[in-house]
Amino acid sequence: MSTPKVVGKIKGPIVDPALCRCCRSIKKCRLLTADYEWMGQKEVYSEMFMDCFGLLLSHLDGEGKDSCVCATCVVRLRDACAFRQQVLQCEEAFLNARMQTKEDGSSKIEVVVKTEPNLEMDSDTQMDDREDLPLEINEKEQTKAIQIKELLDNNVECKPKRLRKDKAKEAMKRELLGKMKKLRDKLDHMLEQPVKITQKKEKVAKIKKKPELDHDHMVYSNAVTIVENSYVCPFHNRISIYYCYYCKDQFTNPNELREHTLTHNPKEMFESMMENKKIPKIDITRIDCRLCEEKIDDIDTYKNHVSSVHGKLVYPVSNEFLKFRLTMDNLVCTECPSSFPYFDLLKKHMIEHFGTYICDVCGACFLEPNSLRTHIKSHSKVEANFPCEICGKNLKSKYSRYLHVATVHEKKPTVNCYKCEASFLSYALRNRHLIEVHGDKRTFPCKLCDKVYNRRKTLMEHNRRNHLKVFRHQCDLCDQRFYLPSRLKEHMATHTGERNFRCEYCDKSYPRLQSLQEHIRSHSSDRRFKCDVCNSAFTQNGSLKNHMKSHHQGYDMETNFS
Repeated sequence: MSTPKVVGKIKGPIVDPALCRCCRSIKKCRLLTADYEWMGQKEVYSEMFMDCFGLLLSHLDGEGKDSCVCATCVVRLRDACAFRQQVLQCEEAFLNARMQTKEDGSSKIEVVVKTEPNLEMDSDTQMDDREDLPLEINEKEQTKAIQIKELLDNNVECKPKRLRKDKAKEAMKRELLGKMKKLRDKLDHMLEQPVKITQKKEKVAKIKKKPELDHDHMVYSNAVTIVENSYVCPFHNRISIYYCYYCKDQFTNPNELREHTLTHNPKEMFESMMENKKIPKIDITRIDCRLCEEKIDDIDTYKNHVSSVHGKLVYPVSNEFLKFRLTMDNLVCTECPSSFPYFDLLKKHMIEHFGTYICDVCGACFLEPNSLRTHIKSHSKVEANFPCEICGKNLKSKYSRYLHVATVHEKKPTVNCYKCEASFLSYALRNRHLIEVHGDKRTFPCKLCDKVYNRRKTLMEHNRRNHLKVFRHQCDLCDQRFYLPSRLKEHMATHTGERNFRCEYCDKSYPRLQSLQEHIRSHSSDRRFKCDVCNSAFTQNGSLKNHMKSHHQGYDMETNFS
């Protein structure tokens, strides 16, 4: 709380800023429970509220900034107290005059109209605070004054009855006390009117005010309407595997995914499964209307159809979801003619059309907030602090440690077949099971060379490494780049001279694991490199080349080792 200071004519503590308990504005305020001096009189605002309105304000013994009243509301409180005091004084004068009239037998009463005192505003109360007061106040006070005057006039016109002096006094006293009670009730009701009228106006305004729909809500509503009333196919994906949106079954063939999705009812599941109103990925190979037999192959056409024919509410927004036409071969972008060999490349391309989540550090753009959050973590190094209790290897998370222990030490199968209940130690074993048991045709040929793979992921890595030349890991000491960070780590040993790969059969050590593996073959009978001239065999390719140079110098080595 700020230091108490004297401002203008008022003396007492000032809190700046603070919350006014009467109008909820945040400005320079005074404490409700403190003593103030104004125009030679002591003021305690909480007591003034109790005396004037009978209001006992709560929690006034808490923090000072929450137990305050602003200067504007203080002026209004003083006006109310002064008006109440004026009414009580007038009533007292009226009663005295009435009693005098009864005693004298006269029916004339002199009514003096007394104007309200012109209360000066504090010097710390700005004019704009005065302007903030509702214009209704003066009209209300005028109406009250007229009603009070009418009541007084009515009382003046009452003709006194001729009774004995004592009985007349008692009867008149009872009558006047009853009228005074009615008058006070009337005044209390009038004082409450502005508050009730304001509350009523606020309620009417809330009823009349229509809720404004934001863009995200309209997009979300359109997506639900389209998916629930058409044959479009929502899906999830990881790498190049498609997952059923509803039951998370895995598919590599989009046709199988679409047929499986038809077994689910989107009206029962889709809206409840949308994750935080996240924009879903939708296959629009087949759209068509579920409500009739209309064949439709365009989303805009479908929206016009379902709105005009079936009366569904469709908002005037577009891009309710990411649109794809999934095929087994090249995937074509639905927004432009670009085509891609696998889904991940197409999904990255979609950033050019719909990417709205941007990294503040490097400017990278993403389709989804989750992808951005994952990317942001890459800017900060995550320390591996989950050591394996068996071998001591540090892992980055509890789950990574669990997988490490399960697969390496306990040899538990952690890769499940999505067509039966079988489990396997690796994806390669599961793929072999899918081919041999379930008859899957899991062959992925490279379109740029004659290589064929049994896993789409292996094909992707082959393309990135050999054809796209995606070498992101560059040596700081030379210009060489590598596809894997492990290869970069091995390469750094050539600069530092470290030989961390030691042979278990002899004392030789090597900077690279591949060099060690080639050396180990020298301790076995594996002589896979044979000379085509003299049939000599060697354990290492380098030994064969040295042999050719020393024994067969005229032989064309390039022809045989190309």
